[in-house]
Amino acid sequence: MRTVLTLSLLLLGHTALAETPNSATEQGLPRLQSLWEEASDSRNWQAVAGLGVGYAPEIMGGEVYKATALPSFDLSHRSGFFLGSSKGLGWSYAANPDWQAAIFIGMSPSRKEKTKLTDKQTFKGMGEIKAAAQAGLLLSYSLQDLNLSLQATTGLDSKNRGQQITLGADYTVYSSAQFALMINGALTASSSDYQQRWYGVSATQARKSGFKAYQAGSGLTQGSVGLTAIVPLSNSLRWVNAVSYNQLLGDAADSPLVKEKGSAALMSALQYTW
Repeated sequence: MRTVLTLSLLLLGHTALAETPNSATEQGLPRLQSLWEEASDSRNWQAVAGLGVGYAPEIMGGEVYKATALPSFDLSHRSGFFLGSSKGLGWSYAANPDWQAAIFIGMSPSRKEKTKLTDKQTFKGMGEIKAAAQAGLLLSYSLQDLNLSLQATTGLDSKNRGQQITLGADYTVYSSAQFALMINGALTASSSDYQQRWYGVSATQARKSGFKAYQAGSGLTQGSVGLTAIVPLSNSLRWVNAVSYNQLLGDAADSPLVKEKGSAALMSALQYTW
């Protein structure tokens, strides 16, 4: 069973996974071109609405877990145009059934000072990280049940300067009309600007927050592994469940803003397609 997945639901829309564009449960590009006939019954437009819940640390590197509602809506056209809560505005292209590509403009994640790092500690004094526009490129190659992907993003504003590259892979272990199970993996690297914004502590921030001053350089940021299970409930409705383990790496893991280098995340959601 090949299923077009909505990126927003598999991204787990909480802050803990928001710093990295691909979590262990979001790999590859929705195969809107090669699978369109199957997924949309030859219609020009396809809409996918989702509602679910995720459970993960409130912030990557934090100790406080939080349940978060995961609503989503995505609209796609046969031509490759897409708009929605998952990637923002963009266009996808399929050179053939195996190779996919997409470009998009969306919003970067954000972090508030009141976000809990531990039960007694927040990011007070660190200042807020505000959401801003970012551009992205996504490439995907499928070889039977194995899908390989590369995603690159760059900030378009000084608020979210820096770049990230994520290499991902997912393998369909089992697939039938009643159930599908996939193993996921991803590895993310970030530029020094991105690392410093999320994991660094400037001298000014150190004075205001009490965190030790820290300069974060470029390099690996995070590795993830996970499982995704899909249960079709009807031709239009499916139940998506995902679990992942996420490990901070390099300068990100050594940051004084990180209390737990490794964390787990859970997600369960319903998707309706029409």
